[in-house]
Amino acid sequence: MKMKFLKLTFAIATLAILGTACKKDAAQPDNKLALQNTQAVIPVGGTQAGVVTNSSTSPTSWTAVGYDLLNNSPSSTTNQVNFDNNFDGNITVVGTYQLGYYDSATITDVANITLTDVASVTLGGISTLGINNSVPAVTGWYDYDRTFRTITPVAKRYALVGNNTSVSSSTQLYAVQLDGVTTSGTYNTTVNFHIKRLK
Repeated sequence: MKMKFLKLTFAIATLAILGTACKKDAAQPDNKLALQNTQAVIPVGGTQAGVVTNSSTSPTSWTAVGYDLLNNSPSSTTNQVNFDNNFDGNITVVGTYQLGYYDSATITDVANITLTDVASVTLGGISTLGINNSVPAVTGWYDYDRTFRTITPVAKRYALVGNNTSVSSSTQLYAVQLDGVTTSGTYNTTVNFHIKRLK
């Protein structure tokens, strides 16, 4: 009788342990799904590649693509900038965000830019960086070859996007490097860039 009681107790304990283990296993897919659905915020000091794509039926009707620099994703509600106009190669600030640019003599990769490098940059003097022209004089971040319809990023020029009129007073600050704008078909475009979060 004592032996039957011990066997029964052992069987109940085993079932309880197995039941608990099964419940834990069943919860794991939900946890994994929750992790997959969270947005990846660029950490301060982090650099990530970004991309926008667009298509048009004419050379004057590209649709602006809003972009959230913090979350490194297209967005029309939390965006600090739009990629618009000419093949969507222009970067234009939205809302209260301010734009400036930084030219470096030596830095060729946005990942190497520091707050010290850009400390004296004025934000807010411009709202868009697009085609770089000498006549009329317009500062942009790409050169456009009208004969071959190719866009070449201006080397060592970086867009700076902040949420105030100076680098020091901004609590959000991003440096953006244009890597290239390519076309496929007639007017389908891909804009590649890198974002570094400075603040």
